Amino acid sequence: MSKGIAGLLLLAVGLLALSLVDWSGLGAPVVAGVALVPTAASPTVGPPTATTSPAALGRTLFQIKGCASCHRHDGLNVARVSVADNDRAFINAIGAPDLTAYEPAPAFVRDWLRDPAAVRPKTNMPDMNMSDEEIEALLAFLQE
Repeated sequence: MSKGIAGLLLLAVGLLALSLVDWSGLGAPVVAGVALVPTAASPTVGPPTATTSPAALGRTLFQIKGCASCHRHDGLNVARVSVADNDRAFINAIGAPDLTAYEPAPAFVRDWLRDPAAVRPKTNMPDMNMSDEEIEALLAFLQE
């Protein structure tokens, strides 16, 4: 399959995933028009405020950074693409684990999210260009 066709296929799958997501919990970021597809110019999210826990911020990041396009997490009301049996085989083939019961080693997750290809050169995981605050928030979400 050519890279162009593969890219279009991934775009279509990503758009389908976005249409299946319950965005009601995102409120203002969605209304404000935040980009919902992970790109080099994805929005960054600052440190948690007094009313926002790091885990809650991580939960939001998991959605707006597009993590749910490939990964599953039962802590969210998010459908991962269409998860028919044949789709599961595809997602498993690209190596996107279910993160529901994942017990991350913090140092590994920090390294992985900063530069996935440096940890595993042939990974399918894109570099999400996350700030340190975003990485810590995602880590807090995965640890809750």
